[in-house]
Amino acid sequence: MNASNPVNWRRNVVWLAFGLSIYFGAKWNDVALSALFDSQGISNAGDILSGLLQPDFSPDFLGRIVWLSLESLLIGILGTVLSLVIGISIALIAIQVPALPDSPDNEHYLLRAAAGFARWSARFFLGLLRTIPEIVWAYLFVRLIGLGPGAAVMAIGLTVGGSIGKLYSELAEAAAPGPIQALRANGANRFSILLFAVIPQVIRQWLAYGLFRMECNIRTGTILGVVGAGGLGAEIALSIRYFEFDKLATALLAVLLLVIFLEFVSAYLRKAPLRYTIALIVCGTFVSVLYLKIPWMELFTGDINFIGEIDISTIAPEFVTRTLWLVLETLGMAWVATMSAAIIAFFLAPVASATLFGSSYLPDTYTGSLTDKLASWGLLGVMRLVLQFFRAMPELTFALVFVVWVGPGAFAGILAIGVHSVGVLGRLYTDIYEEVEPGPPRALQATGAGVTGVWLFSVLPQVSSRLIAYTLFRFEVNIRATAMVGFVGAGGIGDALHTAISLFHFTDLAVLLLVLLVVVTLVDMAGDRIRRRLLSPPGEKAAARPLIETTVVA
Repeated sequence: MNASNPVNWRRNVVWLAFGLSIYFGAKWNDVALSALFDSQGISNAGDILSGLLQPDFSPDFLGRIVWLSLESLLIGILGTVLSLVIGISIALIAIQVPALPDSPDNEHYLLRAAAGFARWSARFFLGLLRTIPEIVWAYLFVRLIGLGPGAAVMAIGLTVGGSIGKLYSELAEAAAPGPIQALRANGANRFSILLFAVIPQVIRQWLAYGLFRMECNIRTGTILGVVGAGGLGAEIALSIRYFEFDKLATALLAVLLLVIFLEFVSAYLRKAPLRYTIALIVCGTFVSVLYLKIPWMELFTGDINFIGEIDISTIAPEFVTRTLWLVLETLGMAWVATMSAAIIAFFLAPVASATLFGSSYLPDTYTGSLTDKLASWGLLGVMRLVLQFFRAMPELTFALVFVVWVGPGAFAGILAIGVHSVGVLGRLYTDIYEEVEPGPPRALQATGAGVTGVWLFSVLPQVSSRLIAYTLFRFEVNIRATAMVGFVGAGGIGDALHTAISLFHFTDLAVLLLVLLVVVTLVDMAGDRIRRRLLSPPGEKAAARPLIETTVVA
């Protein structure tokens, strides 16, 4: 291969820049792997591991964990319902319905301008909601309506509502234009077009994402308790704070079992008739409202005087400069954690792929002895279980553990985000590998190529663009996650957010959130543009298309 080829030269420069960005990002955030293995770190890790290997199954504590798990489950269900209501309501405004080709468009320009402004406002509001981490909303709602699960439900509803609204509007705009234009040609109004031409095309995709978000929301509901918002999070935080790692092991095991159970339920519901899902949502909402006893009226009568305390004019330039540095630190933490996790997941995912590692692309092909087959499937099962564990444990839980292990700071946050992202990206990469066109790998396997050769020369060339695109999306998600782990001393802007809320410095909080909103919005815009280019067919103009696979990376 000619190394002087301009394409190869540019590719080498890109890879060099990628490697340097990870190296200097790690140096900037004081990443020191030696902290994992020094005497204090090993001692802390030994204490954690010895406790985790001896879960507390005493009847009283086990009963408490069961009730807290039920509370987390109901928080996730009710939070999902609220986020669907918020997200769909705003998405219906944000959706741009395509016009007829060569339409004279007799609509008054003022009405067109008003509609465009409404769509822009809806998209901006969705961005605002999803930019603010759930834990910030939870803190604010604890102040507004008091301790308990209500703060967690509201926090999930607002942040996830922003994510749901964004994806649902993108899915709707990617719907086939034929039915839409047919209704428009017959004079149907916008509401009728959305109801009878758009939603029927995307309802299954909306449902699939809603079910997945319910799994994620239940996981989130298990961690918001660290700020007094109910669920398993309060027990997890107390166990770590008082070094009761046997109790922590029981709580984490409950989270893992809960998430795995919900994955099976959602997988069944995706294939079942729609009425089953609707029945689950209705029953779950009814039980959640009765059990959680949320003081809804406090939302209107609670203390909101702190909003009047916000005065941007009192902010010193030095504080703005410090905020910008904190945001850059947060970006660096998210980048190092995401890309390090991507490298690890890149090599683990083939082992977790049933098509690549556990079977053959050739039909009716038997290769290897029964012992080899059992070993392959055993390793595949173990790898999937490891990835499932990493993915099921929330970033904040990992952050609490690593703060104890290596001490507070950015390194603990990077480790927490990175370990969780290995599980998420490993699952995503595995799914992508199993969806490739089987022709090329089958042809290569027929020539006697092994697993490594098939992966490198027939699978990767088909999916490399998608792997990069979805890794970049994970980076955007991890920016918000990095802001969250800072609440427990794991570096980034989250520590400053926590301080501002704890000290009731709401002007500082407003500035921190505003800067974070601007930076995250710019990163989202750049990421959307890059992904459209990566996912568009060669030679075609990059078209706006949603990331359907965000169901596994959100």
